[in-house]
Amino acid sequence: MNTRGRTVAIVQARMASERLPGKAMTDIAGRPAIGWVLERVRRAPRVDEVWLACGQAKDDDPLAAHGESLGVRVFRGSEDDVMSRFIAVAERSKAEAIVRVTGDCPFIDPGVIDAVVERFHNCGADFVSNTLTRSYPDGLDTEVFSRDALMRADREAKHPFLRLHVTPYIHGRLRDVMPCGDFSREQVVNDADFSHLRWTLDEAEDLDFFRAVAPELQVNFTWLDVVAACTRKPRLLRINHRDRTYSGTKRDLEKLAPEAPPPRRFDKSNHLFDRAATVIPLASQTFSKSHLQWVRGASPLFFTHGRGCRAWDADGNGYIDHVLGLLPVILGYRDPDVDAAIEAQLESGITFSLAHPLEIELAERLVELIPCAEMARFGKNGSDATTAAVRLARAHTGRDSVALCGYHGWHDWYIGTTSRGAGVPGAVRELSHAFPYNDADALESLLKAAPDAYAAVIMEPAGAQAPESGFLERVREVTSRYGVVLIFDEIVAGFRLAMGGAQEHYGVTPDLACFGKAMANGMPISAVVGGRDIMGGMEEIFFSTTFGGETLSLAAAIATLDKLRREDAIPRLQRRGATLMAGANDVFAAHGLDEILSFGGADWWPRLKIDGPTEQAQLI
Repeated sequence: MNTRGRTVAIVQARMASERLPGKAMTDIAGRPAIGWVLERVRRAPRVDEVWLACGQAKDDDPLAAHGESLGVRVFRGSEDDVMSRFIAVAERSKAEAIVRVTGDCPFIDPGVIDAVVERFHNCGADFVSNTLTRSYPDGLDTEVFSRDALMRADREAKHPFLRLHVTPYIHGRLRDVMPCGDFSREQVVNDADFSHLRWTLDEAEDLDFFRAVAPELQVNFTWLDVVAACTRKPRLLRINHRDRTYSGTKRDLEKLAPEAPPPRRFDKSNHLFDRAATVIPLASQTFSKSHLQWVRGASPLFFTHGRGCRAWDADGNGYIDHVLGLLPVILGYRDPDVDAAIEAQLESGITFSLAHPLEIELAERLVELIPCAEMARFGKNGSDATTAAVRLARAHTGRDSVALCGYHGWHDWYIGTTSRGAGVPGAVRELSHAFPYNDADALESLLKAAPDAYAAVIMEPAGAQAPESGFLERVREVTSRYGVVLIFDEIVAGFRLAMGGAQEHYGVTPDLACFGKAMANGMPISAVVGGRDIMGGMEEIFFSTTFGGETLSLAAAIATLDKLRREDAIPRLQRRGATLMAGANDVFAAHGLDEILSFGGADWWPRLKIDGPTEQAQLI
């Protein structure tokens, strides 16, 4: 059963070929090569319909005629813009899932096609193939992708090479030399590696192989029958050398690859900076978005729009945005589901004179997801949440001092412990004391020295470093022993390690927790959550904001949490993070830069490290 809709296979073929002209109609055991391909694809039970997509050139007339003679639907379109052919077939056939097969694969296997289709329907990815990691012989290549992915590629992929080859923008294997989109991808891998075998029709020697092997095969042969034939007669063996793989693709890439782009210019960005500096201190609202972090003249200072993982600056330069708004944009810019929730709520209003039902809906979701949560209150940023939690802990315990570990915002009680403490009274500074991460002994020493002074221990349970074995458990035990409220600051880690945050991931439950950033995919909202016994104190302390119940952010948060859970997004993001770190570090090493540049940290938060003469901490 095709659970993601109608599945249509599109076989793309052409008569023009530099190495083997007319190869699609060359005879193999009494049938044209394209006939083999079409008949084999039609045998895949999970394919609902097969189309042949070829060009409009007169040379392709025999190709189209043969497809029609087999009862296959034929579409003829642009010679060079093959992607437009796929768009046209997808629309005409009402395909929701598209199987792409090329006409140079006469031994394509229906069972392999079905395996890739089945994986696509079961995994929820945008793209599935057996070529991301090669384990099958070259010539069994099967790609399956969603109609939505194809439509997005059609809108975004403009380079002639991407239009000609259809899927590189989606599969991303050529990202080093060609742009690619941010799509979720999965792969089908065979248990044994047969990637050294070559069963694709590209040159005369390939044709000799097909003509020699075809008589050895029965009507319903599988790819393993071809392996067996080659085993019986080793002279038939056709080895796939690395320099031949995708030889046609490589030739097209060499022809069409753009010249090196001109140096980026930042004229508008610098002009905006000059304007901003006259009316905005720092020319930015956030330290980490300002010229203190980004070198003027060598990097952009103003972004104007984004989509997915990409953002564009005021001068029109495009980037892959690894920072993603300082981490809130977990689903990418302009996520359609989140935007739809915001637009729907906008029709009803933004801020009201009374509470709104969305406040209840979001609070109920947080209580369901987060282990420590029995009640929730909302703010607009991380500093709101951490400061409210500290005030709540002070009211609950009747104590004043705070032990802290990590970055907790801009308010006096925390920032007074840093080099940015200008303007913080000394009396306030004396109430906050930092301890090193992963050093539970240091924390216990603080509490032991003043056992009746500390209201709260607030800490990031995970961040740039992972907790050592037993560290969080020891913190939990020590705070309980001294009657101190344990607050997990999960503004960064929340909804990246697990849906219930680091506390769910590590199995250590605090008394209170603070969430924000990724909760609403860029909309301003944060939350304090915790047990009913402490959270009840919110009715006594003063934590009250005009915009705490602002509905666009509430709607965005509900849509974001629902999508993260529905799409099982957190493991997928972590896999991508691991892939990014490994791939980037391989590139750095290949260019002899690994002693200067490296990606490290957790897979949910990869961080680029640049080793130089000085290092400067980043405030977020």
